[in-house]
Amino acid sequence: MRLRPGRLVAAAWALCSAVMLWIFHGSFVALGFRDPDDAMRLTQVRDWIGGQSWFDVTQYRVYPPAGGPMHWSRIVDLPIADIILTFRPFLGMAGAEILACIIVPLLLLGALTWATYRAAGRIGGTAVALVSVALLLTNPSILVQFTPMRIDHHGWQILMAAVALGGLFDPRAARGGMVAGLALAVWLQISSEGLPYAALFAGVLALQQWMERREARRFVTYAVTLGIAALALLMATRGASALWAQNCDALSYIYIWPLLGLSVASLIAVRLIGNATPARRFAVPAIGGLCAVAIFLVTGGSCLSGDPFAALGPLAYRYWYLQVMEGRPIWEQGLSMAGVILLTPVIGLVGTLGAAGANRDGARRDWLMLALLLGGTMAVSILVMRAMSVAHLFALPGIAWLLITLFRRVQASRMAMVRVFGSVALAALTPFGLAALWVSIATKPDAKTEATNTTDCREAATLAPLKALSPALLFAPIDMGPDILVQTRHAVTGTAHHRNAAGITAVLEGYMAPPAKAQQVIERLNGGGGAAYVITCSGLNEMGMYVKDSPHGLAAVLARGEVPAWLTQLPTHGPLKIYRVLPATKRIATPFMQ
Repeated sequence: MRLRPGRLVAAAWALCSAVMLWIFHGSFVALGFRDPDDAMRLTQVRDWIGGQSWFDVTQYRVYPPAGGPMHWSRIVDLPIADIILTFRPFLGMAGAEILACIIVPLLLLGALTWATYRAAGRIGGTAVALVSVALLLTNPSILVQFTPMRIDHHGWQILMAAVALGGLFDPRAARGGMVAGLALAVWLQISSEGLPYAALFAGVLALQQWMERREARRFVTYAVTLGIAALALLMATRGASALWAQNCDALSYIYIWPLLGLSVASLIAVRLIGNATPARRFAVPAIGGLCAVAIFLVTGGSCLSGDPFAALGPLAYRYWYLQVMEGRPIWEQGLSMAGVILLTPVIGLVGTLGAAGANRDGARRDWLMLALLLGGTMAVSILVMRAMSVAHLFALPGIAWLLITLFRRVQASRMAMVRVFGSVALAALTPFGLAALWVSIATKPDAKTEATNTTDCREAATLAPLKALSPALLFAPIDMGPDILVQTRHAVTGTAHHRNAAGITAVLEGYMAPPAKAQQVIERLNGGGGAAYVITCSGLNEMGMYVKDSPHGLAAVLARGEVPAWLTQLPTHGPLKIYRVLPATKRIATPFMQ
């Protein structure tokens, strides 16, 4: 029996999911998250289930008593909480949490697989769509965001990109514009990193309608849907107060009013001047865009000045923000990573332009529009490394077309050697093959790499000694904070989330200052009650940075085995070290200790 393409897609997703379940099954029971953000996401969901307001995402066990402010969206929390609440009566809270952390990323991967199949099929047909799915499910730069336990928001961003891409090429213009607008509105609510993509899609849609009149409905519907949906989602997830809250790092009125300006101005313009001629179809998005820019110049305030993270302060900006390499540009990455970022979209662009040259009329225009999107997303990935997944996604149809074309030519050869070895060699043009080949070439065999043990410091077994302590405020490394919150009942001073600039700065000052000054920093915490314990973990990259850059600081002193008089070391085994802060003042009880 011949399998239908849809069934092949479902089977491919199921097989990929099964392989990932087998690879990562060892991390399930102990909640072994690959990234601290996944641990923080589960902490946020727990707090919500435990009674915290839907509109309040503050982490009150971070930098108490004020709490660590967050900008994360409840949209990402919804499926996690839903699965936990559904299965908690049968599996208990712990079992339901594990199940949710396993299932949610795989369900998102299933949705991404189907969205990619539909989008690629609209661009290049069934063969291109099926090969694109195969490339997707073997692409490390995308799959890494959908592995079991990967519950943070990055997978959502990639999924929304695929949904928007499908809307761009939907045969029904109005429906396609609405789908793309909704996808970008959800993306913007999840992360403000969607802003350049919203502008990119608007530009491509505007070009489409300028070239062909029937595409005018797609652009106007996109603009109207984007503005209205963004406003509705902001109010639904943040409350009415978000309409006058100024935040440069998340969707707020700074960006909402320009988006609404684009919607209203575009709609009024098309009503007044129509779209009968190319000049008028050019004027409609131009008026909408100029209106959006003008409103942003008026409402942008401090967001117009440049990097919003400069408000972190010099210490946190230098020793935390600049160390987060996933947010840095390509010229700050190593040679291996630079190649991984660029090679897939470059080959995808070659294939996309080749497909445009090989087709005519509407098909050629579709491939050219994809080329523009791919070029734009590649530019974003050059500026921000973690954006490469979207560029790699948009490269898949072009690579699929290129592989199909080359395979047919190779198989047409009369020489068996050419057919066999030529077909095998095509594997080097897949995203997986490109990455593997480049890394093997760019990595020097004799290069010395620093030994790191970051994962061990965040494992449940390593953190187990903390569970024997009464709930207290821990002065702990930033990267260990979220896992401590998940694995124990303790509070922490800071985590790697930029709105908690005070907590991040306090951690940096405490570990890098000489012991006498570090004591003052630690005793000022918790409303003057101070932290109860100081935590270190040998092998953690963060601790290594403190020791290297501040050889006379507290972290370096403790690493040498020298314990200041105001600390006493508790007996532990392994890389984790616990030091009790000897009481100098009466501790102030806080809610998390009760």
